[in-house]
Amino acid sequence: MKILVGFSQEEYPNVETFRSIGDCTFIRYDRAYLLDHIAEYDVFVPHLFDEVDTSIISKASKLKVLATPSTGKDHLDVEAILAAGIHFISLNDDRAFIDEISSTAEMSWMLTLACMRNIRGLFDRVQVDKNWVNTDIRGYELKGKVLGIIGYGRLGKMVARYGQAFGMRVHVYDIDESQYDDVVKSVDFNTLCSESDVISLHAKLNPGSENIIDEKAVGLMKEGVVIVNTARGGMIDSNAILQGLDANKIRAVGLDVCNDEYEAAELPRDPLVERSFVDNRIIVTPHAGGSTLDAHGKVFGKVAELIKKYMNEKAVDTQ
Repeated sequence: MKILVGFSQEEYPNVETFRSIGDCTFIRYDRAYLLDHIAEYDVFVPHLFDEVDTSIISKASKLKVLATPSTGKDHLDVEAILAAGIHFISLNDDRAFIDEISSTAEMSWMLTLACMRNIRGLFDRVQVDKNWVNTDIRGYELKGKVLGIIGYGRLGKMVARYGQAFGMRVHVYDIDESQYDDVVKSVDFNTLCSESDVISLHAKLNPGSENIIDEKAVGLMKEGVVIVNTARGGMIDSNAILQGLDANKIRAVGLDVCNDEYEAAELPRDPLVERSFVDNRIIVTPHAGGSTLDAHGKVFGKVAELIKKYMNEKAVDTQ
């Protein structure tokens, strides 16, 4: 089998595990490469930066498996993939496995702490100002504050535990009430917005969650709220956030995901990114939540395992 892996060996040495499946091409491809070459491959392991849409899938005449080393799939046209008879694999196929990976939850908590303690201002005071005065850039402690979590699934539950470890009261909102437990307080969306000091997003992006943080939601929030998003950029209306910052309703924003971020390695065309160059209340990281050496080592091995399992089962079924 010929396998296209969208990760280079130099940047991701653990991708070598895919050699156990077949003949691998490791390349940080672009859209033009896919359109010209996707027809050559039996298995495709895409990276997370370029969208794989109908025009690409229509050219994938040999493709049997598309396996993403992620839980998110909004960069993939899954409907087109399945309609083409291509088997789709994601990390969601093994919930017990992904329950052991904490990288994104830890990134969320890092951004929470960074926003609450005004970390950009503190760094700049030393590195840029060459000064030791901190009285004008003091932040706030977390103990006793209310942490509001939107999306109480795998990552939301991890972040809730972090909040409790820091002495926070945790409120959660999820459209799936079966996710609730007696560890935290479940509330409706409006209550979460109005009572939370920190709002952390961990839901999946779908029509119901798109722009869930909009002008109306910001209007409900406390003065001085902190918003952290490590889920998907499309859950936030960037202009509503900017208005909240300008009105000093929002104290700080921590973003590991942005609107319009799937465009190769270019900066997202998101007004929050543009504002971050001149406003240290906005902390932006390049969708690095799940990008740790530990996680990649585990994830590539698991995806290779899932591909081999499917191909072995398919071989048995066709005998």
